[in-house]
Amino acid sequence: MKNYFKILDKLIHFDTTSSNSNIEAIDYIESLFKQKKNYHIIKVYNSTKNKCSLLIKPHGDISKGILFAGHIDTVSVSGQKWSSNPFKLINNNGKLFGRGVVDMKGFLSLVIANMLNGNSSRLPFCLSVTHDEETGCEGIYNLSKYIQKKNILMPDKCIVGEPTKTKIVTANKGAAVIDTIVRCKKDQGHSSNYNQKVNTITLSSELIIFLQSLQKKISKKNILKCTPNNSSIHIGLCNGGTGHNIIPKQTSFRWEIRYINDDLQFVKDNFQKFQKFLLKKYKKDITEITIENIPICIVPGLIEKNQKKIITLMNEFNFLGNEHVPFGTEAGIIQKLGLSTIIFGPGSISQAHKPNEFISINQLEKYNKLLNNILNY
Repeated sequence: MKNYFKILDKLIHFDTTSSNSNIEAIDYIESLFKQKKNYHIIKVYNSTKNKCSLLIKPHGDISKGILFAGHIDTVSVSGQKWSSNPFKLINNNGKLFGRGVVDMKGFLSLVIANMLNGNSSRLPFCLSVTHDEETGCEGIYNLSKYIQKKNILMPDKCIVGEPTKTKIVTANKGAAVIDTIVRCKKDQGHSSNYNQKVNTITLSSELIIFLQSLQKKISKKNILKCTPNNSSIHIGLCNGGTGHNIIPKQTSFRWEIRYINDDLQFVKDNFQKFQKFLLKKYKKDITEITIENIPICIVPGLIEKNQKKIITLMNEFNFLGNEHVPFGTEAGIIQKLGLSTIIFGPGSISQAHKPNEFISINQLEKYNKLLNNILNY
C-alpha cells in the first residue's frame, strides 16, 4: 500500500469528533514534519487550549505556491450502526472504511505524505489542518485572524480538499446559524388569563412562520448549479415554557440559512422589519417584550471571483469544470485572505457523516497522481 496509507491509518485511529480535543492528532502530524528540517510549523490554539490548528509551510518563498486546506474534526458516530470499528481503518474490496476517511482524513494523509517525500521549488505545498469545521469553522477563523495579525506570507493559490469526486468546484453556499430569543420581562401568569399576558411561544411562532414565508422569496433570487440550487431556511431547535398551564415568559429557537450571495442580508433585513412590526403590535398590551438575535456562526460561501490562477493550473493537468455544491466549507473564509481558491478533493460527499463511511482507493490514487504531477511540474 502507498505511503499515505500508514498516515491515514493513524489519523483514523484518533477520535477527533468535534466535541473532543484534537491535540493528540495534531501532535502526531507535527511530529512527522519535525523530522524534516525545511518546514516552518505554526500552531494556533482555541481559547481553552484543548484544540489546535496547524499551518505548515516550507522555508523560502512560497508566494507562488498552493495551500492545501483541510479539517481534522469529524462528526460523531453516536447512534450510528457501523459494521466495523469506526476508528480502525478497514480495507475491503477496493474501499477504505473509517470515520473521517472521506471527510477529510484521506485528503490530509495524501497531502502530508507528498509533502514529506519532498516539496516543489516552483509550486511549494503548504498545509492547513483545522478544528471545528463541522460546528462553525472556528479553527480556520482563528488561523486566518492569526495570519492577518502576524502578516504571515501565504501562497497565492488554495485547494480546499473537501470530497468532490476530484471535480473542480468554484462555488458553494454560505451558512449562518442564529438564535432568536423572545422575552417578556413581566411575571408569568396562569394560562386561564391568556388574554392578559403575551405568550412568547405564540409570538415566536409568528416569527417562524414569517421566516418560512421568506423561503419563497429567496427560492429564485440566487441560483447555483447544484441540488438544491437555491438558498434555504431551516428551523432546527425550539425551546419555551415551563408547564402546560403557565404562560411562557421566554422562548428561543435556532435557525439556519444556507445562503447564496446577498440572500443572508435580504433575510436579516426583512426579519428585522417584521420584528419591529410585531413589537409595535404587542406593545399595545405590554411594553416589556424583547426580541434578540444572536449569531452562532456565519460562514461565507465560495464565490466565482479571483480563481483564474488556480483554475489555469488545474487545467494544465486536465482537470476541468466549474461545479457548485450546496454544503458548507472553509473555502469562503480562505478566499477572503486573497488566495485564488477552489474546492477539489477525493471521494464523494454522499459518503460523509454516515455509518460505514468510505472512500475508494481509486479516488485516492487519482488524487495522489495529481499531487505528484504538481510537485514535479
